[in-house]
Amino acid sequence: MQPPRPPDLPTDHPGRPLLARLEALARCEIVAPEGIRHGLLIGQLRQMIDRNVAPGPRDGPLILSPFAHLARLLDTAEALAMLSPAPPEALDRIRAGQGQLVLDGASEGRAFRGEEAAILHAALEAAGLPAERTAWVQQNRALGTEYRAWCAARGIEPVRIVTGDGYALGLWHRLFAPEIKPLPGEPPARWPFGFALASDGPRRNRWICLNYVVRAHRAVLAAWLLAREEPGHLTFSVKRIEEDEAARGRFARDATWLARVEPGLYPRVEALLASGMDRTGDTEAFAHSHWRVHSLPMEEVAASELFIVTETEMVWPNLHRWTEKTLKALASGLPFIVFGNHGTVAGLAELGFDTLPDLVDHGYDAEPAPDRRFAAALASVARFLGRAPGFTPAEMTRLRLAARHNREVFARQILRVAALDPIDEILAAARAP
Repeated sequence: MQPPRPPDLPTDHPGRPLLARLEALARCEIVAPEGIRHGLLIGQLRQMIDRNVAPGPRDGPLILSPFAHLARLLDTAEALAMLSPAPPEALDRIRAGQGQLVLDGASEGRAFRGEEAAILHAALEAAGLPAERTAWVQQNRALGTEYRAWCAARGIEPVRIVTGDGYALGLWHRLFAPEIKPLPGEPPARWPFGFALASDGPRRNRWICLNYVVRAHRAVLAAWLLAREEPGHLTFSVKRIEEDEAARGRFARDATWLARVEPGLYPRVEALLASGMDRTGDTEAFAHSHWRVHSLPMEEVAASELFIVTETEMVWPNLHRWTEKTLKALASGLPFIVFGNHGTVAGLAELGFDTLPDLVDHGYDAEPAPDRRFAAALASVARFLGRAPGFTPAEMTRLRLAARHNREVFARQILRVAALDPIDEILAAARAP
């Protein structure tokens, strides 16, 4: 087998900074505990290293990195089981300050919970691993502040909180860096940035709304959309609702709460759930369910005017994250409205994205209360759908200019926050004496 050859990227290619990080990581000894795989971020980076970096000296620090699924932080024994299968020599080196434990949870993000932090620290103590040699990578940008305050109140040394996003890295890779050798098991179809703006013709869908797991805000929104006259494209399957009793109780409470926005809406939600609706879109034909993360039904998106995004969360407090769901909508080129966490659109605007505020009212994004944010987002959808169908020539010019701008921002800023910044933090921590 021929050794990998680095791709020959132009000087201004947005992937060059990533290649430099891959070369730095390739000098490190990156290991996972026996029987436990790497998490999404470190796992992707390892695969990229294997396919794009020629073998060289391993004179960098040790990085011990298991997949830190949030479910493991619900029980001390589970959290310890994530660490105990590690090679003894790796644990000894980290205890001696020669390397870094990197808990890779970059596929998830959740609001801070003190009980989970307590379990994490109990597991580190049981394993004899110092918090100062530990980094926890996850998606919630608001978690670090609350967690450090929790540690300070208890006189506990905090672990390093790193914000990264393995799914956003995968989406960036598909959009901008096919030269950096593709990862195995990818969805069969790729789509280019701004593809929904290729045609000037009429559009048969006034809106598109894609859903996978049934959550309260998604069900209430779907029931509301289905009662409207405007044609649209909805994916929604009642088969994808969580089955355990506690989850169903939370769903009913949250759906009842959000549905107060309109009289008679909650009975429509109940009728929708009882209908057996199973509109799965193209995902049922995928060989792997996770392919949906980067896929889009291109024909339906390109035939739509408004991309209505239902993020993973909407009712949790103190969550500052967006997922690939919002990033895909932005990358389509269409105007979008996000039913998600407080400040999602503002966070994207801070990175430099044009969120088309002259075409869509994003005032809902500033509302901290989930029920009022949901109501304001519904009102924003209604206002957009109250426009005359289609886009004027001036609006198409506006959309295409925005997509061109956003493509450049996405190419550099999403890569930075998803991967480059966390890699730099991990390397700095691992190299520290």
